[in-house]
Amino acid sequence: MDYKDLRQKFVELSGRYDLIKANGTDSGADFFINSGQKMLDRMQDTGKAQARLTRTLAANTVVVYTVGLRAIKSVWVSNADGMTQLEKTSIENLRGYYGKKLSDITAGTPANYAPAVLRPYPDTTVAADVAGLYDIEDLILYVAAGATGHWSYNGIIIAPPPSTVYTLSLWGLFYSPTLSATLSGSTWTQTKSFWSEEHPDILLIASLYKLEVFYRNSEGAKDWENALNKDMTGIDFGFVEEDVSGDVSEMGG
Repeated sequence: MDYKDLRQKFVELSGRYDLIKANGTDSGADFFINSGQKMLDRMQDTGKAQARLTRTLAANTVVVYTVGLRAIKSVWVSNADGMTQLEKTSIENLRGYYGKKLSDITAGTPANYAPAVLRPYPDTTVAADVAGLYDIEDLILYVAAGATGHWSYNGIIIAPPPSTVYTLSLWGLFYSPTLSATLSGSTWTQTKSFWSEEHPDILLIASLYKLEVFYRNSEGAKDWENALNKDMTGIDFGFVEEDVSGDVSEMGG
């Protein structure tokens, strides 16, 4: 379903025509719809909640940043010589074992990863404040112009540093892309997601639930929540059936 049409249906069902402009562009509706979509993502940890992030990993790269990551399932690196799954460890273990300058660490095939801690404290920390830290540190520092920041980012640290170029694959749970529809002249530019394409009705229910919650209508919110839970249960049953179909066995070499 085109997002501009879904947005229009949202205001029709809610009666909140003030949440879109006369030309159909956003005037507040997107906030509730995207809030509802994030809730659906958090309710669903199978199917399209899973995704794979791939990145080219240059030599001596130890930090990989990304947005939208909810949870890491596994991390792999590969090159012409084959594929290796990295073993998860803690950031404390990595820093304890590789507690020296990046340039002094012997590069090789990455073997471990740890979820990164990207936030400095205070949030306004700048490069001069951390001049004495080793390169293994993974902080995203404050930029006065506001061009970047740690707020939307997650990531991993890998070790040892790769000695050559690898392809990294991070398997995990990711949020759906932010939904929007903008108008330039007579041309619409729209985004899509699993929810808007496959289950627009469920997305609308979640959006209407969020609207009632924000306006503190507890009875209305409860009605939408009951409807939502019934639909989400049906989706969960489908994914469970897929998981249990057939026998899953270990592959021998």
